[in-house]
Amino acid sequence: MLDDTDRLIGGGRHDGEAQLAGLEDKVWARIGERRERSRMGRLRVAAIALALVVGVTNGGLMLLGPRPEPSEMRIFTVSAGLSPLSGLDIQG
Repeated sequence: MLDDTDRLIGGGRHDGEAQLAGLEDKVWARIGERRERSRMGRLRVAAIALALVVGVTNGGLMLLGPRPEPSEMRIFTVSAGLSPLSGLDIQG
């Protein structure tokens, strides 16, 4: 393990500082990217949870609301069975 570390640090260069230049900035940039991805993931979960709550609340309120009375126009619906083809068992 130490041999690998020494080889990676050495890397055939004698100027170790030139090889490590900008390394800290790259590390902090990757940390920032991971934090941003984590933040976006939490935001997505929160948005999905909010949509679920709104949907369940809306559905619950619709069930509690008064149901409309049947309309007189229902005789013109397809399910009324008043079609001339309904006696012939033909679906149209």
